[in-house]
Amino acid sequence: MYRKVVVSVLLLLAVAIVAPRAAAEPTPSATQVEWELSFQPAQLMKISVDMGSGPVNFWYMIYTVTNNTGKDIDFHPEIVRVSEIENETPADKAAAQPDTAPTIKVDPAIVGVDSRVFSAISQRHSKTHPFMVTPVKAIDRLLQGKDNARTSVAVFPEMDARVSKFTIYVGGLSGERTSRPNPKHDPRKGSDSAENAKLYVLQKTLAIPYTLPGDVRTRGAATPALGRMNWVMR
Repeated sequence: MYRKVVVSVLLLLAVAIVAPRAAAEPTPSATQVEWELSFQPAQLMKISVDMGSGPVNFWYMIYTVTNNTGKDIDFHPEIVRVSEIENETPADKAAAQPDTAPTIKVDPAIVGVDSRVFSAISQRHSKTHPFMVTPVKAIDRLLQGKDNARTSVAVFPEMDARVSKFTIYVGGLSGERTSRPNPKHDPRKGSDSAENAKLYVLQKTLAIPYTLPGDVRTRGAATPALGRMNWVMR
């Protein structure tokens, strides 16, 4: 009996500790509460383009977005790639060598992509995506229905060879928003700057996770493995 009571108390303590942490991280509503666009990504691919001074590598993801919300929507995609660079330094030495510690790198998709890059991608996929538009032209009012679906591409620079996993986040697909207090807000500095705002706004965002198999010598030619896509507040 005593052992059962101890176990029960420990479980209650664990729930009490974990629950506030979980509550602090907002998640999208269980049921759809705002408009939501349909987003279909194609396989993430790599391309090498001659930029004048030699070939440059880019990653890209073609996507099609469809408006089935029942009303026209201003489509303004916010697409970023968040990469995790591996740490090959033992934990006991990482503190003394901060340059080798694990790092997170954020690469926004290139909106004003060079015409040579877009041309190379569109020519490669001319048969399957003949009506693909540039990332700039993708930003526009999206009319309703399948006939008005829009196909474009998110282009990213080459990744560090140490990256073993990364996630592409796609914002602008949902009207669901929430706000949270900014823990770094300093009332003495005012709230004019984004960094010192009282609140920060999170939007429902599609997370597309990938892993890159192999090591630093082989990842450059590896095919990213797609994980399970899910919605997050970001």
